[in-house]
Amino acid sequence: MKISVLVENSACEGFRCEHGLSLLVDFNSEKYLIDTGASGLFSENSKKMGIDLKTVKTGFLSHAHYDHSGGYKEFFEANQEAKVYLQSASKRNCFYKIVGPLKKNIGIPNGTLDKYNDRFEYVDGYLDLGNGVYLLPHSTPGLEATGRKCRMYTKIEGNVVPDDFSHEQTIVFDNPEGLVLISSCSHAGVENIIEEVKEKFDKKILAFFGGFHMMGAAGANSCRMSKMDVMAVGKNLMGSSEAVFYSGHCTGTVAFPWLKEVMGERLQAMHTGMMVEI
Repeated sequence: MKISVLVENSACEGFRCEHGLSLLVDFNSEKYLIDTGASGLFSENSKKMGIDLKTVKTGFLSHAHYDHSGGYKEFFEANQEAKVYLQSASKRNCFYKIVGPLKKNIGIPNGTLDKYNDRFEYVDGYLDLGNGVYLLPHSTPGLEATGRKCRMYTKIEGNVVPDDFSHEQTIVFDNPEGLVLISSCSHAGVENIIEEVKEKFDKKILAFFGGFHMMGAAGANSCRMSKMDVMAVGKNLMGSSEAVFYSGHCTGTVAFPWLKEVMGERLQAMHTGMMVEI
């Protein structure tokens, strides 16, 4: 299989980047699109990479944030048939608490779900799509506490409450040699996600693609965790599986080198324009 990074926070020569993430997966003779970044930039980059979005069979939205769902206009214009699978909780609004009662809307751009209602397929929980592709929601208890700690909230029946990340899902690709996981931002915690997958699938994990959500409120050059805590995550990941971790986006430029100190070659940096063969 091959994973192409259509957009990410950093880029190699010849590509533009943005705060967002979009991946194209070639797997078992089919193409799958995971997220669309914050804008239509992923589409521009896909052309430079020789990728025709019209050939995508299925799309997935990893979670209901703007920096992963801002390019659906461009995708649906390029591809008239592919459905996009997302958890039903993605219909809720998502917010980031700035200070006191002030909150910033960080959800799917307004009107997107309604305008393209016929292209979205809502999922309630785990789903086997066939062809060795699975959608796995979180099963870790108490994620509301994580949402509160991260200052992320959602609206349920008119009430703004800490986000439990029930709108987030891990996309699992089952290779003969092992599993490849994509969890674009890992809001539930990358360690928890690894354990959720191990509990559901009795199989070796080959690779993990996604951000670790360690970036601070000030942006890529900040970190919401201490160096000691970041390195503890890295050490735990080294012992929890044999996977190679391809990370970037919301991991941030501060946390990444701290992780690299303990993970070595088991941690690789994602960047726009990158192609990885598994």
